[in-house]
Amino acid sequence: MASLKERLQKILLDRKLISSEQLKNALIEQQREGGELSKILVKHQWIQESELLDVIAQTLDVPPIHLSRMNIDVAIVKLIPQEIARQYYIIPVSLMGEHLTIAMADPLNVFAVDHIKSLTGYKVIPLIATQEDIKTAIDRYYLLKEDGKATDKLNDIIKDIKETETIELIKEDGPQAVPVVEQIVDEAPIIKLTDTIIQQAALAKASDVFIEPMEKTLRIRYRIDGIIREIDRMAKFLHAPIVSRIKVISTLDISEHRLPQDGRFKTLIQGEQEVDFRVSVLPTAFGEKVVLRLLDQQGTVLDINQLGFEAQSLRRLKECAVKPHGMILTCGPTGSGKTTTLYSILKYIDSPEKNIVTVEDPVEYQLKGANQVNVKPSLGLTFPVCLRSILRQDPDVILIGEIRDSETLDIAVKSALTGHLVLSSLHTTTAAGSVVRMVNMGVEPFLICSSVLAIVAQRLIRKICPSCKESYVLPQDIARKAGLGKMAEKSTVELFRGKGCKHCFQTGYRGRVGITEIMVLSSQIKELILARVGEFKIKHAARQEGMRTMREDGLGKALEGLTSLEEVLRVTAPDEEDKTLYA
Repeated sequence: MASLKERLQKILLDRKLISSEQLKNALIEQQREGGELSKILVKHQWIQESELLDVIAQTLDVPPIHLSRMNIDVAIVKLIPQEIARQYYIIPVSLMGEHLTIAMADPLNVFAVDHIKSLTGYKVIPLIATQEDIKTAIDRYYLLKEDGKATDKLNDIIKDIKETETIELIKEDGPQAVPVVEQIVDEAPIIKLTDTIIQQAALAKASDVFIEPMEKTLRIRYRIDGIIREIDRMAKFLHAPIVSRIKVISTLDISEHRLPQDGRFKTLIQGEQEVDFRVSVLPTAFGEKVVLRLLDQQGTVLDINQLGFEAQSLRRLKECAVKPHGMILTCGPTGSGKTTTLYSILKYIDSPEKNIVTVEDPVEYQLKGANQVNVKPSLGLTFPVCLRSILRQDPDVILIGEIRDSETLDIAVKSALTGHLVLSSLHTTTAAGSVVRMVNMGVEPFLICSSVLAIVAQRLIRKICPSCKESYVLPQDIARKAGLGKMAEKSTVELFRGKGCKHCFQTGYRGRVGITEIMVLSSQIKELILARVGEFKIKHAARQEGMRTMREDGLGKALEGLTSLEEVLRVTAPDEEDKTLYA
C-alpha cells in the first residue's frame, strides 16, 4: 500500500496541479533543508494553499473546512483554552451531543486529538483547515465574549478610565501635573489601553503606530503595508497618561515635555511573538506626538532568496557579495526595506571565518556571530568615531546602517579600498542617482569606480490579497501606455487585482514584496562616472547591459499576479526612455 506522501504526490500530478519538475525540485529541497513538502510547494507558489487543502483532505480522507466562511458559536470555541488552541493549531467548530468537531491544521496529530478528548470529555471529529485560517479564527474568536462582543475593545477600556476620579485632576501645566500623571500611569485601565493599542498593531502587522494629539482629540493611526489608516479617535484627556505610560516602559524621562526623546522596548505578543518597538517622542503645538516603529524579528525574512529578487539580478548581487572587498549600497526612502536587504546579504556571506561588525542607529536585527554597535551621538559615539575604532579591530565585513554625511562616506569608501567588504544604505531614489549623490558629497569619481561593486535601489509594493484576488483583461492601448513591452503586442493582457474582503480590510492588498534595480559597476559604467556624466546616461548604459529597472520589475510582478498595475504605477517612477506613458 502506498504511503501518505506517495498518495499526495500522485494526486498532485494526476490533477496536473504541479509539474513533475516542480515536484522533483521540492523533494530535493525537502531532503536538503527538511520541512513539510506541502509548505515547500506553497512557498514557491507552485500551488495555491486552498487547492493543496483539498488535495490533502482527499489524501487523508478528512473533510476540508474554510473557517472564513463560518460564524462559530463563541461558547463552543471557549471549550478549549486559547493556549491549547495555539499550541496545536486547532479550533472547535460545532458540538452535537457527545461529538465535538474541531478544525485542525494536522488531523494526523493523535496527541492533540487525545489531549482534547481528555480535556473536554467529548468524542472528537477532526476536519482539516489551513494553518493561516485557524490562526485568524483564533485571533478573532478568543477576543470575544460569549455574547459575541469584544472583551477588550478600546471603548470599554476608555469607559473604565472615565470612571477613574483621578483622571479629572490631570493638568498639562502646573507643579501638580507630573505626580498626578505618574499616579494615573500605574492605573490598570491606562495600562490595558496602551497594551491594546500595541497588541492590535502587532496583530494587524502594522509597521508604525502614530499617537497624535489634535486640538480636541487624540488620534491613533497605524501604517499597514505602507499605507496609513486611522484606527480611532479618543478624548484629549487620555493623551498625557498614554504618552507617559509609553515613556515609562521605554525608560524615557517622564517629566520632560519640551525636547524630543528616543527609546525602545521589547514585548511578547500573545505570549509567543517577540516584537521590538522603537519609540520617538516629538513635542508639537498640541502636545507630544509619539511614533512607535515595530520590528518583528520573527516575521522578517532574512533569506536573500526569498526577498523577491529577479533571478538574473539576484545572481549578479550574489557574485558581488562574495568578493573579498568593495562596497555594496542599498538606496531608497525610509521604510523601503534597505536594512532587511543588507542583513540578508550579510547572512548569505556569514561564516565563522569572518569578522563581521555592524554600526547602526539603532541595531534593528540580532545576527548571531556579528559584533553589533549602537551609535550614541549624545555621548560622542557617532558613525565616524565607531568606524575608526572598528578599522583597528581587523574586520572582514562592515555594515554601516546609514551614510548620513560626507565624513562617514569618506571612511566607508576608504575602508572598501583597503580590503574590507562594506555594506551600507544611502537616501537616493535610483541606483544611478546614488553615484551622482556620492560625487556631490565630495567623493572623487575615480574612488567610486575603485570601491563600489553594486548599488541596489528598492521599494516595497503591496501584494494582492489571496482571499479576494481576481483576474481582469487590460486593453491593448492601456497596456502599451503602461509600458508592458512585448506583452502589449497581444490584443489583450490578463492582470490581477483584489476586490477587497475582511482579511485585507477591504483594500484588496495584504502583505508587501520588494521591487529592485541592481546596477553593477561595469567597465563602461565606470568610464561614464569618470567622465562625470549625468544620472540619465548612467542609467541608460546600465539598462543596455541588462539592468532591470524598478518599474520593469514591478510590471513583471504584476504580470505574475503578485501585485496590481495600479500599485506599480503608484510606487515607481516611469523610466525616462519610455515616453509612451505620457502619450
